[in-house]
Amino acid sequence: MSKKKLTKDWVGNYLKNNPSFLTDFVVKNVPLTMLLEWRKDKETRKSNVAKDGVFSGAVKSIQKMSKSQALPDLAVAEVGQRKTISDLKEFIEDPEKKESRQLQRKKTMGELTGPQQEDLFFELILDIAHELAVDALCNKILSNVAMLTGSDRCSLFLVRVSGKGQQFLESKLFESSDPAGRICTPMQEGGISVQIPFGKGIAGLVAQTKKPVNVVDAHKDERFNTEIDRKTGYRTKSLLTMPVFNFEGSVIGVAQIMNKQGGDEVFSKQDEWIFEKFLVFCGISLTNAELFGLSLSEFKMNKLLLVLTKGIFAEQTKLDSLTRRIMLDIHSIISCDRCIMYLVNFTASVEQDVEITKAYDLTVSDKTILNPSDDALKKFPATNFALQVARTGESHEFDAKNQEVEPLVSDTGYEIRSVMSMPVLDTHKHVVGVVQLINKFNNEAFNPSDIKTIATFALFCGLGIYNCRLYESMVKMIARQKVNLDVLSYYAAASDSETSDLVSSTVLKSQKLKLTALDFFDSSLSDSETAKAIITIFTELNFIEHFRIQTDILCRWILSVKKNYRPYPYHNWRHAVNVVQMMFYCITVGDVKSVLSELEKFALIVASVCHDLDYRPEIFRIKQPLQMLYSLQSVEHHYADQCIMLLNHEKTNVFHSLGTDEYRVVLELLESCILSADLTDFTKNIKSFQDIVSKEKVNWTVDQSTLTEVNANGWL
Repeated sequence: MSKKKLTKDWVGNYLKNNPSFLTDFVVKNVPLTMLLEWRKDKETRKSNVAKDGVFSGAVKSIQKMSKSQALPDLAVAEVGQRKTISDLKEFIEDPEKKESRQLQRKKTMGELTGPQQEDLFFELILDIAHELAVDALCNKILSNVAMLTGSDRCSLFLVRVSGKGQQFLESKLFESSDPAGRICTPMQEGGISVQIPFGKGIAGLVAQTKKPVNVVDAHKDERFNTEIDRKTGYRTKSLLTMPVFNFEGSVIGVAQIMNKQGGDEVFSKQDEWIFEKFLVFCGISLTNAELFGLSLSEFKMNKLLLVLTKGIFAEQTKLDSLTRRIMLDIHSIISCDRCIMYLVNFTASVEQDVEITKAYDLTVSDKTILNPSDDALKKFPATNFALQVARTGESHEFDAKNQEVEPLVSDTGYEIRSVMSMPVLDTHKHVVGVVQLINKFNNEAFNPSDIKTIATFALFCGLGIYNCRLYESMVKMIARQKVNLDVLSYYAAASDSETSDLVSSTVLKSQKLKLTALDFFDSSLSDSETAKAIITIFTELNFIEHFRIQTDILCRWILSVKKNYRPYPYHNWRHAVNVVQMMFYCITVGDVKSVLSELEKFALIVASVCHDLDYRPEIFRIKQPLQMLYSLQSVEHHYADQCIMLLNHEKTNVFHSLGTDEYRVVLELLESCILSADLTDFTKNIKSFQDIVSKEKVNWTVDQSTLTEVNANGWL
């Protein structure tokens, strides 16, 4: 018997005469992407839908529904007038013409005939195929699932990954029946999406095992979480839970249908088959929608990052302006309640600890940026996270809900539920700052996408901050150079002849110069005697012999310091002589001589001589080199710098015979003493000073009364 030869016409006629076979074959074997390509091809050709192969099923479905009085004859006539898939879609979604169509959709698969079931199934697949918005797609999936299975309620969970790489289920939608139609609402608890770990509860178990679970009575199953029923007041009886797979076979979600309507109210094997087959297409649609959403999000984010990066590198001259701009840009990327940028430095101590030099706190509600004080930062709970990130160079996340801890509360009552802290690195991979986002909007946790976005933005921020600091350093370097050139041009080291004259002069006694008297007055001394008075102090305190100071170096240093004091009415050389005389009086006549070490007394005397060295009023004038150099520091830093500059010259270094350790200690004491002359520090400690003065006799022998402790409190 010869085999019948298959021809195109024969196959075409067979498909036309057996539409159920065609539908079943397409549903089982044709990829969704190919269906979409077919539909696009039909739209391009502008051909009559009813004459085309696979899409004619949609029209036939409507025609069959018309015969069963689901639609009036007028609707069938109108469908026949539609020439393209777009026209048909417009007709189907026309709000004035779909009321009767919705009546058909409310019917379950069991209420339809065989051909009607196939057409409805295929129609619902097409309904989700063209949807690329995840939320809208989830809504359609639940509505269609409920229609196909005749379930009272259904819910959908999507697989998400935490920052630590752990998978969990996140509730997306929960659909309930209603006389006016089905209502889909986000499934949330306290404004936060419900999150279920893999392996926990029925949904978590299905996600972990990849196997469906059909429960006849949920409340008799120990795996069922009754908490949701208790909160919603809904009674779950029958429950069918199935995994949703992508094309690679990985679980991307879990769908649940609850309480079968009609009959024995139990989900049958037929329901399981329908549910499983429909979820195959749902998995493909969800994957496409999420990929589309991800690509769209990446495109928008990259475009935004380019704009923000351009803005960052446009501001390279002022760190304060740059940081404020960064704060506002961060908020435009990720919506949160509060943003803080910490600028940090590492201390020069052995421990290399980190310190916050400045902080910028943006409150999103009113877009105000404040600079919190050190005390406020210490009291703010999230500051500890920033310090940890600065020390480790690694990001840190805090989420009170996921970590199952109580939210942090500041001293002002501000509640901190979630925090994301990201390090800002310069080109050398050194931490220069920390970006901190607090309380993401809608009570959500910061997700991996947020972390990736901020990490990318922080990279550009680090480059911007590094360039800005480099520019500021260059400006300060130029200013320092101008100051040093000015100093070198205005002052010259004492000449050899001046030094020789002072070396050969007779050393006077302190009694003759009244250096040990409280009524000492510098006007009684000639100009040369003021220099000799310093030599007398060094001699009678035994500094010359004890520290092996060469006489010519001492004399040249005294004369050079004298020249470095400019002739202003008060902050001049004679003022320095008065200060050093008072310090000499305190050491020799006062009660502190036996308490201070020789090195401490040495540092005190040298600091007294140099405490206002190179004083100039223009240091307070804006845009002057000195003001630019010391705008964020006290003017005493300039005096200390000039003092050390003279000591760096071998011919004027009175510390030349000290060992390495002694030299380091004496320089620290010297700088500390000069800086303590800042009236701001003295005002803060005036009460402690007055308490000491009020005592009839001070016990200087206690440990804390050494120069280091006394000077640290601004008493000297």
